Amino acid sequence: MGNRLYGSETWVTTKREITGLEAAEMRFLRRVTGYTRLDEIRSEVIRKELAMSATQDLRFKYKQNCINHVERTDNTRLPKHALNYKPRGRRDRGRPQETMAVGRCRNRSNDLIHGGRR
Repeated sequence: MGNRLYGSETWVTTKREITGLEAAEMRFLRRVTGYTRLDEIRSEVIRKELAMSATQDLRFKYKQNCINHVERTDNTRLPKHALNYKPRGRRDRGRPQETMAVGRCRNRSNDLIHGGRR
């Protein structure tokens, strides 16, 4: 479990990624216990049987430990400024403008796919 969550204290995850992590975890736990999905045993029961906590609980604990560590650091440290950063002003409406680098990458991929044709 540790390898899968390495660096998770800095992740910004979507619901889809969280679902994928939980599914991978449950596949592993089902194999460990010898259950299959056809046995229709709920995830909570398997976790309780193995005395394991959910991946989300571990991620929250890692993230909280990281925040606590940064809060204890000196006020001159950059991570503390980044943690407490509040941007001024508002974002522009609409889709963000495409940067030149992204546009070049997209053009290269189109050239590879379409053989230089548009």
